[in-house]
Amino acid sequence: MNILESILPSILFWASFTLSAGPFWITVASSAKHTPITELLRHYVIYQVVGWFPMMMVMCLMVKTIGQLHQGIYNSLYFIGTGVILYLAYKTFKSTVTKDASFVFSWKGMTLLSWTNPKVWLTVPAGILTANYTSNEISNSVLFYLIGVPLYFFGFFMWANIGKYGAKIAKDKFNIFNALLLLAYASYLFYEGVIAVTS
Repeated sequence: MNILESILPSILFWASFTLSAGPFWITVASSAKHTPITELLRHYVIYQVVGWFPMMMVMCLMVKTIGQLHQGIYNSLYFIGTGVILYLAYKTFKSTVTKDASFVFSWKGMTLLSWTNPKVWLTVPAGILTANYTSNEISNSVLFYLIGVPLYFFGFFMWANIGKYGAKIAKDKFNIFNALLLLAYASYLFYEGVIAVTS
């Protein structure tokens, strides 16, 4: 397996993650209507350092610890992740016009939102399962985060500009494309789960 083949599932996962109109991105879009994007970006960079990166490392440690404690429970995460992502694909496909966020984007608020959002704790471990780039778990965790960085910032600017120009996310080709991304990742995760169980 070459480098591209090993990181492609992570790229697909983070693309799905950043294109989905979840509470985080809706808050970015809503806040961009009345806040300069440069100010939002400052908060976003701080959030990435003190909020998202530590959370990613905690989740990576959690998933790998489960794997060391009990292989059966670890393997079940593939199928739990598949189910959650299929549900998100369905919700994305069926979504209509988004509602405004109930609070303003700030690094403190978004850190709290991320750490208390059950969907994050259910979906991100599914991505971590396929983060097997090297034999070192710490390296895998950091690389998994870093692979997502360009997509995180693409998502930030995309949603901020959607909000700045007053656009709404409706059930259209964009939603269908995003649902297909989620479906593709769920299929890959299910395949990996079957391999893990039968090997």
